Amino acid sequence: MRFQNLTITLTLACLSIVAIAGLVFLPITDGICEWTGNDSSKSYSKSDLDVHEQGWSLSASLSASGGGASASVSPSIHTVGVFTSEKTYSGSANVRAWRNAGKRITYYNCADYCSECSGSGGLGHPLVVDFEYDEDPESKTIFATVDMVTQYQVFGREKHSRTREYIGSTVSTTVGIDDYASATMGGEQYSWTENGVKYWEIRKQDRTNPESGPSEGVEASVRNWLARSGAGASFNFEDASDSSVDEVSTSNSVSYTP
Repeated sequence: MRFQNLTITLTLACLSIVAIAGLVFLPITDGICEWTGNDSSKSYSKSDLDVHEQGWSLSASLSASGGGASASVSPSIHTVGVFTSEKTYSGSANVRAWRNAGKRITYYNCADYCSECSGSGGLGHPLVVDFEYDEDPESKTIFATVDMVTQYQVFGREKHSRTREYIGSTVSTTVGIDDYASATMGGEQYSWTENGVKYWEIRKQDRTNPESGPSEGVEASVRNWLARSGAGASFNFEDASDSSVDEVSTSNSVSYTP
């Protein structure tokens, strides 16, 4: 009985070692966990941040159906307000949408094809027509940027309706320099309304705030008339975290068969 228990123990230990070895040799594909969906529709979403929570978000979608096929990849800045300097993240993307050739039914106006419309009562008639293979590929650099914009932080207080003296607590708002200049053209004092209360400027100071700058994504699409179709995307993007990885990359595809 003792030897039987020992045999069971050794067998389980060997199976555990084999299982661990198998996990070691499994291929690791960056980004595979961010894709969700099925054979004809998939989406991708990922955010990548550094220790200061500065970074980007990236989304992609793939679709293939009887109505059409499409692929898109869109980068954006994640929580732009935490950035302290200008930044550009970039990568590259290849997308493709396609459909096979086939035949479809269309309806022609009887006024144009009277000889073929006898007995139709002027409602038109169906006609089978060919449509050709179509493909829309696109390859380009994609990016998302942060701009540091100089603005005014304006501090103000409410004025008494009769004495015109400042009353209440100090509040502030941030306004673009151009907007501020246009509002005070002619020497007027800056004012703004917030929650139904009008506040008048008592002082202002320069401040530099981060804003989302230009961004560039990529997309491709084709129309479909119940032919076999598909879409695919392959892209990489600059890593924003503090890891040793240089870039995040992934690819995927979908298809539709009527």
